[in-house]
Amino acid sequence: MSIQPNILFFLTDDHGPWSLPCYGNRALQTPTFDRLAREGAVFANAFTPSPVCSPARACLLTGRTPSQVGIHDWLQEADRGIAERPWLAGEVTLPELLERAGYHTMLSGKWHLGQSYRTPSGFRRCFGLPGDQGAHNERYTYHLDGTPVTLAGNKSRHITDHAIRFLDAAPNERPFYLQVGYIATHSPYDAQAHDPAVVRALADTSFADFPECVPHPWKKNEGFDADDSLPDEVRRRRLGYYAAVTEIDREMERLLACLERKGQLDHTTIVYVSDHGCALGHHGFFGKGNSTRPLNMYDVSLRVPLIVRGPGVAPGRRVGEHVDHYDLFQALAEWGGLPENTRRDPARQYPGRSLAPLAAGKPVPDWNNTRFGEYGDLRMIRTPRHKLVKRYPGGPHDFFDLVEDPGETVNLFGIASRAETRIALERQMEAWYAQHETPARSGLRVKALPRHNLGAEAWRDGRREAAGLQIY
Repeated sequence: MSIQPNILFFLTDDHGPWSLPCYGNRALQTPTFDRLAREGAVFANAFTPSPVCSPARACLLTGRTPSQVGIHDWLQEADRGIAERPWLAGEVTLPELLERAGYHTMLSGKWHLGQSYRTPSGFRRCFGLPGDQGAHNERYTYHLDGTPVTLAGNKSRHITDHAIRFLDAAPNERPFYLQVGYIATHSPYDAQAHDPAVVRALADTSFADFPECVPHPWKKNEGFDADDSLPDEVRRRRLGYYAAVTEIDREMERLLACLERKGQLDHTTIVYVSDHGCALGHHGFFGKGNSTRPLNMYDVSLRVPLIVRGPGVAPGRRVGEHVDHYDLFQALAEWGGLPENTRRDPARQYPGRSLAPLAAGKPVPDWNNTRFGEYGDLRMIRTPRHKLVKRYPGGPHDFFDLVEDPGETVNLFGIASRAETRIALERQMEAWYAQHETPARSGLRVKALPRHNLGAEAWRDGRREAAGLQIY
């Protein structure tokens, strides 16, 4: 058996931690998540660096910022020009590093970083979703190692089926890296889109854990045909979302059972994380960072579940330090046995620090709880006390006191008595990005492109709907 641990990495889509009992949810039953939390470490304050799919995934898989990589919005792969571009060309990704280190690698599920109809670099095997990922239960043409495969039924189940086939065929003399990308918690948030048996079991759910859904003045009913102000529509979406979480829990249990059957469970580092958070009426909108105009950096869009189980991880540990995808990249590289000079390559200006010691229960007295985020020409700095959001060049800007106002309802940006703190944070944020951006790829240099999703003009004034964004 290999000395290096296997790595089973769940990177899911639009999953808010508020939906899990190990993060305080009182409505759902999630025995597999509960088991991982009980036997591993739960990070109570995990954040994404970008509250939308493709930039967040790029951050996690490269360990670098959107303004270093040059991906600033979700990639609309229905547009051929977007779909055909290898967006991570020139970057060094986690699967590439692990494959070079001897790992047997597979992606089963979502990629969303360009050329999704191919096996991404670093993976030997791939069961993927080319182009538009579609609904959750339908007839759909996947690709298996680049060959089209049409299947009907539940996508989470098909993703798990192919992941299990990979595990059953994996050579014992090499460690494996298996990345599983469920799309279940992504829209459509529709009870009819999921397993009818799961939906029936949740039919009496009260949804008492949800705040009252008062429409946000900036909300955009993006991707939904029905009016989200209707109580029945709100309930239908929440029921569908809870069904999606339950479905993921069920599919993860199948993978853990496979590892147990093969005697590999305790030799496998298991990581569960989402690309970004999600709102289901929180703050009065449905979705994430692009579900308002201007775009938002609310915590509900930024917070992600992060649970780790495996060799060297302290069972039952709850980690309070603030971490993000940059830190998780470093930890996965460390768990994979990559040498320090690879993980800390000065030429790549990695912003993260490995969270592995935190998962192990080791004291890290100099851990910095300040987080940074960006979405195009919007940037954020967040400390445990304050959050500053700047929408370059002209606003509107946000400044919140997260202790006095954890719900982020009172904007203090123009308050004179808070100006000194705000200005200090702005300088700190600008100094950080001066270190962690490539000027030609910076989010402050985006411009509109036809047939994509939204552009700089759309979020600068909250009115105009441009068609896309790209770097100059």
